[in-house]
Amino acid sequence: MEGLATISTSLRFDNLNVLELGATARSTLSPFLVVRGVRNATVTCYFENELPKLDEALSQIAYQHNLARERFRTLQADIFALDQKDRFDLVLLKDVLGGVNRQHDYAEFQKAVSNCLSILNTNGQLLIIDKARSIKVINWILRRLGSAGRNEWHYFTFDELRELIPIGYSTKFCCHGVLSFANFGGGIFQKIVDYLDEHYIEKVCPLEKRVIFSLTCTAKVPES
Repeated sequence: MEGLATISTSLRFDNLNVLELGATARSTLSPFLVVRGVRNATVTCYFENELPKLDEALSQIAYQHNLARERFRTLQADIFALDQKDRFDLVLLKDVLGGVNRQHDYAEFQKAVSNCLSILNTNGQLLIIDKARSIKVINWILRRLGSAGRNEWHYFTFDELRELIPIGYSTKFCCHGVLSFANFGGGIFQKIVDYLDEHYIEKVCPLEKRVIFSLTCTAKVPES
């Protein structure tokens, strides 16, 4: 694993063909990527009955931000049954990987990652944004009070993340946030943890103990 870093605010994705898996009408990064240069975005949801809401949400966002609607395509897709005829420059998993198996079966996580890597173009990248296991007290709070933790979401350790990536791929990790990136349902409790995160916890919590990680995975170019 290469060194940890904070998330860059100047990321560019110029002229890429992107697949976003597991998006919802309330949670999709594809519009952000299109603003940052993506040529076309295939945005998928897991359940077919979610398609109308996802399609409507993307249409509204495209209109609000003056983005060409034809740059977005929506469909239903299963990470364990991807069409091997398709190829993409970037495959994105935002809050997806930790939920693909609620029994915390490590082999299933590896299979999901391998499936995503199998549909990358040459020099393509897999971008995973998900939840990481933090220090014990923070992890306890997220498990007991955060909606994802109560629903058996898998919080990855960095050792687990290392082992997910096959030999022959290079990785870059970024980390951010402690409490404020968990969903506590809004309200006063959410405001309290947001404030504590910004002004206190992030100042003392090391990068490897942050609760949100970004992993970018790229096939290594063979040495000549």
